[in-house]
Amino acid sequence: MGPVPHLIARVRAEFARTEQDKSCHFFPLPRDNDGELPPTLRAYCGFDIVPGQAEAFEGPVGMPCLTCLMAAALSESESA
Repeated sequence: MGPVPHLIARVRAEFARTEQDKSCHFFPLPRDNDGELPPTLRAYCGFDIVPGQAEAFEGPVGMPCLTCLMAAALSESESA
């Protein structure tokens, strides 16, 4: 089994209400969804985001969610 694909995103500024919203979260992407995103994505830390309210990044930007960062790193090391 290869590395778990994930999306790095945070809530867009106009929807952010808390510091947690402003953090970059890591969202594991579903493997069997015919290429479509589900209506809600759940980050490794349990934070939920609606795809239309998110901005995606190629890599971490600003303050990363430490729980997500560690979980994403561990998921990649376990699949190696």
